[in-house]
Amino acid sequence: MPDHHELPAIGWVPAWADLQERSARPVDSGFVLGAGAGQDPESQEYVAGWPGPGTEELASNAAAKAGVRLTLLCADAAAARDHAPRGLAPVAERVLLMAPTAELNGPVVLPENSQVALAPMETFDAVEITVFDHPVAKGRIQIRDDFAAVAVTELPQGPEQETFEQGLFAAMAEEAFLHGAEYLHMVVEPEAAVRYESSGWTAAGRLVSFGKN
Repeated sequence: MPDHHELPAIGWVPAWADLQERSARPVDSGFVLGAGAGQDPESQEYVAGWPGPGTEELASNAAAKAGVRLTLLCADAAAARDHAPRGLAPVAERVLLMAPTAELNGPVVLPENSQVALAPMETFDAVEITVFDHPVAKGRIQIRDDFAAVAVTELPQGPEQETFEQGLFAAMAEEAFLHGAEYLHMVVEPEAAVRYESSGWTAAGRLVSFGKN
């Protein structure tokens, strides 16, 4: 796992796109992601590591097209913002978290009458925890080329929230481990990262997004 001064790999990006039901096409040293649900069909997102080869070309392409966002995965978000590509301005920032599957794949004591199930969908596997057959927590996982990306999509309020979330992660980690993925990758908002870092996750990089000025 990279430390705070190293640039993380971006091989997990196609799996992350699948979680959002978006296409991902490799281009130069990055990826072009298609529009997500509810977005303009013509909108795209270019994702690349920064600094890195091909980043300037991707930035130029993004600046030249309407509705295109450029997202740079970097170790230093401030430096990336200070070197905003010409014609583009920072519009969002997220955190890439990573966690070893072996550390999250542990026993979790769920409430009585709870069940955990995985169901294959078109572009990802849905993970669901039910209590008395009533869904209480939901997540998504996709594994591509030994890269596992995950997302938590629904959690209950109340004192059992953390337990249910741990149950989701344990099920996801087991699935990833069975398919040869050593780490889970998850993208969250900056304010959520601190909570996850105290429970086995590490901030591996920052995703700084740019849009047209």
